[in-house]
Amino acid sequence: MESKKKNRLNATQILVLGILIVILIGSILLKLPISNRSGKSIKYIDSLFISTSCVCVTGLTTVVPVEQFTIFGQVVLMLLIEIGGLGFMSFIALILMLMGKKINLSDRIIIKESLNQNNMKGLIRLIQRIFLYTIIFEGIGAILLSTRFIPDYGIIKGIYYSVFHSISAFCNAGFDIIGNNSLVPYQYDVIINITIMLLIIVGGLGFTVWDDIIKSIKVTIKNECDIRRIWKELTTHTKLVLVTTSILLISGTMMTFFLEKNNVQIMKDDNFGQKLIKSSFYSTTLRTAGFYSTNTDSLSSTTKFISMLFMFIGGSPGSTAGGIKNVTFVIIILLVISFIKDEEKTVVFKRKIPYATVKRAVAVVTISICIVALAIVIMTVTERQTPGVEIMDISYEVFSAFGTVGISLGITPNLSFLGKIIIMALMFIGRVGPITLSFALFSKYNKKKSSVIRYPKCDLLVG
Repeated sequence: MESKKKNRLNATQILVLGILIVILIGSILLKLPISNRSGKSIKYIDSLFISTSCVCVTGLTTVVPVEQFTIFGQVVLMLLIEIGGLGFMSFIALILMLMGKKINLSDRIIIKESLNQNNMKGLIRLIQRIFLYTIIFEGIGAILLSTRFIPDYGIIKGIYYSVFHSISAFCNAGFDIIGNNSLVPYQYDVIINITIMLLIIVGGLGFTVWDDIIKSIKVTIKNECDIRRIWKELTTHTKLVLVTTSILLISGTMMTFFLEKNNVQIMKDDNFGQKLIKSSFYSTTLRTAGFYSTNTDSLSSTTKFISMLFMFIGGSPGSTAGGIKNVTFVIIILLVISFIKDEEKTVVFKRKIPYATVKRAVAVVTISICIVALAIVIMTVTERQTPGVEIMDISYEVFSAFGTVGISLGITPNLSFLGKIIIMALMFIGRVGPITLSFALFSKYNKKKSSVIRYPKCDLLVG
């Protein structure tokens, strides 16, 4: 009995293993002849790469989806994106609920890890609301997109395109079935640009944030309070997410606008409104979305470099977005500010951030930097034979993969076998999270009881 307990997988291990199984199943389905257009076979490494990109909601691809895959293959892509965005455990929980099965404690623990929640209180109701909100948001998005796609592609194909791109945008995946230039053909279409941006932003805010906002609105309406009461009812986490997301979106838009406004290949000949919408779209897609409405390889080196920082930060915790997460980034900034001010506590919105949370944020950033740096170094070796690939292209690809962003400078299809493996690993780590993966791999060390030995302090010189 004891040996069985020792060999039992913990919640994080089951979560990681479950994602891997979904990726493998997806890769097999995408490899099938029914998934590929006549006369266009696909290598298994490419089907595995695309399946990983879908489940990790990244958007990087070694083929042009609309040219490579049949309707069946595209539907597989759409399902993998939805499962990857909302979490496979959420789907399992939904199936169990529809079957009338009871969700036991072990399942709840895995669901908690999957949704990045601090406790198991109200998990099942949260999942129910997540699927309800998802249907509503993706449905509204599909309706808005259909006003443009139906006139262009007809009723059936237009509706299908609208649903596919609404799901892809909401899940921050960035896959498209328009062509090999993403949304460049619609770069001046206000409805498509704004709809895609709103879906990306809502999906990147996080499930708990939606829930908290809706609860706050309900309380305010019920008590007939002033509209400003909504902000006061929000949790500290939601406030921090909303403020940080707004700052990142606005600063990213301003950066793109001022750095690229005179770029002939990007927006020099556009009017102010067109420049603004292009800048806004690029800033939004850096929140780990993957769509693009301009040719990214024509961006200036400065914009590319700053973009990598935005991709590294990513979206919000517990959302469809990737990166180290904006809350993690803010905690590090606040920690530095508190150190400079010589304050013992790290505070946000007049609330003390727990030491364990600060320590976790430092660990996430440190591990992430090490992973990204190591990947860049290795890929400079594996891709040195690839024609036209420079360090900037590799760095951009690495940050995009780790942040599950999905935008590229065009080198993805030309990556070597080892290069594709590294990018797949980065997408997986970026989606699962470096801390979750660490707990899954080193669980036996985590189970050890803390030592009762008390060591004397040492003096170290820092900085």
